[in-house]
Amino acid sequence: MFSVVAISLSKHNRQRSRGGEAGFGVMELTIVVAIIALLATTSLIIFGKSRARYQLRQQAQNIAWQIERARMLAVKDCQTLTLGCTANNTVFGLTCSTCDGAKSELPAYTIPGTVTLSAYPTITIKGNGTLQATSGGTALTSLTLSDGQGRQVILMLSNAGRVTISE
Repeated sequence: MFSVVAISLSKHNRQRSRGGEAGFGVMELTIVVAIIALLATTSLIIFGKSRARYQLRQQAQNIAWQIERARMLAVKDCQTLTLGCTANNTVFGLTCSTCDGAKSELPAYTIPGTVTLSAYPTITIKGNGTLQATSGGTALTSLTLSDGQGRQVILMLSNAGRVTISE
């Protein structure tokens, strides 16, 4: 019985070497692993950049939401509201002294330390919904948010009170 098993094993080995190679060699496996590693690395880099761009766009949407919400409150209460930043430019919210009711409905927004603004505006919103944005006495029509990595998002401010986000 032992000789039958040994004969069948040797027969199997001869057929394998004569009939061609079976399985993968070291070079093929190395190439496949290298390609998979390259694709994974590229995917991670693209995902990281997309995530950072998404986060910056979210910050722009948060500021736009603050402006839109303040506009709705100004129209609802038929009063003039003022939005702006604090002295150290880290908080964006209502700065008017006579708008305590609106301040309770619209909490201030904290600007993350990773985001910088092209200007720190003072936005005056009238009871009819129009707005005027200024920075240092100069009228503003846009506000650029950047993350220090070259990514930017632009908030377009119209006098009619509309805020749009573009890249």
